[in-house]
Amino acid sequence: MKAAVLVRPGAIVIDDVPEPAIGPDDVRIAVGGVGLCGSDLSVFNGRWTAPSYPWIMGHEAFGTIDGVGELVPASRLGETVVVEPNVVCFHCPQCERGRTSACIRRQSVGMNRAGSLADKLVVPSEFAWRIDAGDAADLVCVEPLAVVEAALRRLGTPLPASALVVAVGPQGLLMCIALSRRGIRVYAQDLNQDRVTFATTLGAQGMSVDEDELRFDLVVDTVGTPASTETALSRIEIGGTLLVLGLESKPFEMSAQTLVRRQLTLRGSLTYDHPVDFRTAVDLVQSGHVLPGRVVSSEFPLEEAQRAFELSGSAPGKTWIRVDPGSTSP
Repeated sequence: MKAAVLVRPGAIVIDDVPEPAIGPDDVRIAVGGVGLCGSDLSVFNGRWTAPSYPWIMGHEAFGTIDGVGELVPASRLGETVVVEPNVVCFHCPQCERGRTSACIRRQSVGMNRAGSLADKLVVPSEFAWRIDAGDAADLVCVEPLAVVEAALRRLGTPLPASALVVAVGPQGLLMCIALSRRGIRVYAQDLNQDRVTFATTLGAQGMSVDEDELRFDLVVDTVGTPASTETALSRIEIGGTLLVLGLESKPFEMSAQTLVRRQLTLRGSLTYDHPVDFRTAVDLVQSGHVLPGRVVSSEFPLEEAQRAFELSGSAPGKTWIRVDPGSTSP
């Protein structure tokens, strides 16, 4: 099969690779398209070391089931599906507590399990979700939508009347949509003003870096760098919450005195828990209540995967790669 293969950090070639084998409980998906996110870029640029080279990246995938294992009903053939790429064991202590996001045996498509930027992808059948509505741009956004829906579920209710999203790349833009859907007034801040402008098309209000009079009961930091977290902390009202989604490894500074005197809540949220959060995202898109494809700004064919990765880090919206030119929406 044809695949976009990372041969070394920063270098992708289109090559022929063996098709993946189908296990008894697996489905094989003819991939239609794949969205790109910060995790993919970290593998591309070498910040996250690929398990081996050459390596197939990509995890935000949709497509059509064209093969099933012996334990999977043949009726699933032909289904349009979106892929839940974090395959969990269901048996470790965290899985048994319902916190599958922390599964100690988790395999993640494109990270430590072969990715989806290829003609075919094989995953356990439980992690291929049938979806009967939404266009291609919506489908490549289902997985990152699950991330933001899980984060807000974990915060609980009530949520404040207004919130600030720091760093409005694709994940931040989806957070803007999710907060707005809940009736929350959303402000967006980013060093890249083109991204702030894009966020305003989704209902957010732009906020300049120099503007300092506003404080928020909820600030969402989607990258978690020392600089973004410093900005986020400076915007939090006394008694407010900082929600961090980014996986930056560099530490940020906050003293116990700041935490206590300002009575802050610090909350991290990792991916989502199976099956509740992915089901929520699929239902929102299928019902038409959320159109996450509004965050998409760029589409590339598989043959231009190198260029797609090079440009996606600075693009104002989300980038996706069409793998099968003939793939259609449900």
